[in-house]
Amino acid sequence: MIKVSVIVPVYNVELYIQDCLDSIINQTLKDIEIICVDDCSTDNSFSILDEYSKRDNRVKLLRHSQNKGLGPARNTGIYASNGEYIAFIDSDDFLSTDYLENLYNTAKKYDSDIVSTLNLYYYEEGVLTEKYCHINKYISKKDKNIEGKSYISINDEKNNSKEYLYVTSTNKIHRKKFILDNNLFFMDIKSGSEDVDFYIRELLNNPKTSYNHNSIYYHRIRKGSLTNKAPISLDSFKNSIKLMYNSIEYCKVKDIKFLPFVYIIAFETILTKFNQAQDKNKFYEDIHIFSKSIDLLDKNICIRYLYQEFINIRSSLSIDDYLYKNIMFEYIYKIEVNQEITNSWFRLFGINNNKDYLIIILFGIKIVIKKKK
Repeated sequence: MIKVSVIVPVYNVELYIQDCLDSIINQTLKDIEIICVDDCSTDNSFSILDEYSKRDNRVKLLRHSQNKGLGPARNTGIYASNGEYIAFIDSDDFLSTDYLENLYNTAKKYDSDIVSTLNLYYYEEGVLTEKYCHINKYISKKDKNIEGKSYISINDEKNNSKEYLYVTSTNKIHRKKFILDNNLFFMDIKSGSEDVDFYIRELLNNPKTSYNHNSIYYHRIRKGSLTNKAPISLDSFKNSIKLMYNSIEYCKVKDIKFLPFVYIIAFETILTKFNQAQDKNKFYEDIHIFSKSIDLLDKNICIRYLYQEFINIRSSLSIDDYLYKNIMFEYIYKIEVNQEITNSWFRLFGINNNKDYLIIILFGIKIVIKKKK
């Protein structure tokens, strides 16, 4: 029996695909299949995949006739899979050798639909640069179970948290039957925030969720990667907005009480993409329209920074107006956080209160705005 189908979309990763495949082939869990979907690579990626498929009969090689993007490539892998569970692995990333075994054993122990690990590392230029675990800091403690009802964890969590799930599909295994029964496929969009949309819709079907933080997922940071912090294209930005609208509409139909949570994740996702833009002027109209179409006005479940960004974008017709308000908020926030230090400086310069200080800094803000663009 195939326990886990590992789906690896591949596009022009000849320098990294061997590390990825080696980490999968050498897993301690042997009852797996490795479905590689070549999305019309123009480099030597397909030839490398072909060599691996000849050496290991667990490697299955599929090829698109035209470039479709990450989400559609994963869909191709889902349809071709035969495993009880599915793991999505990006073709430039790699895994600890016991990654699948840990997650699968936990899945069987608790009869889980999803098993996650928050043990993730950034890997850049051959060096582990940072250990990170994504805690959704935009949800308050009282709403920590908003993503679902089932929270089962193993003992070894180290510095990770079982309260929130990392909003992506790659640090998990997913029960295939759960995906098929709920018709959970990636949107037919070439690039964008497909991971976020897929996982939000997955959560809205109330999966039974478990955790095993002994598994380690290594995320490679490289130039040209779809998931790194390189400047984003306008097309990809617009696609991300389409994907977030898809999540929002799905939530309205599936379980509207979770809409505040979906709004927060959707806005955070679009804001992150917006901040990746080199020329924000071209992107501003789209994020402004998006902010006007959602409701992020519940301060109780949203930290102040994200809420203020939302208000600033929503209320600003131009990017100049937005940047002006944004810088004002930054100054006010710094004053409040460092009130004791600020008061000593006020006394030194004869400034009586915060309002006097704000009047003084207003003269310099427009100069700063030009540098922020």
